[in-house]
Amino acid sequence: MKQQNNSSASLSSTSESSPGIASSSSYDDLVFSAIAGLGTHEVIDEVIDTEFSNCTFENCKLMNISFALCRFERCEFKNCDLSLMVIKNTAFRGVRFIDCKLSGVQWANASIPLDVNFKRCLMNYSGFIKVDLRNTEMIECQLKEADFSEANLTKASCLGSDFTGARFSNTNLTRANFTNATNYAIHPQGNKLCKTVFSLPEVLSLLNVFDIIIK
Repeated sequence: MKQQNNSSASLSSTSESSPGIASSSSYDDLVFSAIAGLGTHEVIDEVIDTEFSNCTFENCKLMNISFALCRFERCEFKNCDLSLMVIKNTAFRGVRFIDCKLSGVQWANASIPLDVNFKRCLMNYSGFIKVDLRNTEMIECQLKEADFSEANLTKASCLGSDFTGARFSNTNLTRANFTNATNYAIHPQGNKLCKTVFSLPEVLSLLNVFDIIIK
């Protein structure tokens, strides 16, 4: 049975007014401020079978945190460090990440469907292999070396994001919007492009795979 507002927290807060987080618990309409995990390579904090509904996380440092069998519904993360976060069969429904660090997260391990949006987030080395990202917003994010192989980005909004070294292979980019996005390397024959939106001058990179000269 889940406990609500359990005081025996596996993650502690540096703010006296902010609750901690425990496994096998349920949290509704709460603000978690400055929650901090151990964040070391030796010990990884783990939260199991916990539900968060309409919660806000602000200025939390949860590097290497592991969420297993958890559920986030209509939650918002602001200015949080979730680098190398591990997600095991964890659900994200209507979750927004704003100004967060999410490098190295393997989103393919989340429960489906995945309903998330990102704004001004650092998401380098993230894995989206075979992930359904239809209608997802990734606005003004840094996605260096991210892997979108076989992902579905239909109608995704990637406005102003940096895709340096990102991998696109057999990726569905139907009606995706890359306006003002930069440094992407998308093979037009190795991915599905249909009414995909690009902007100059970056769109010219789609021609790099052809043996042509542009003057």
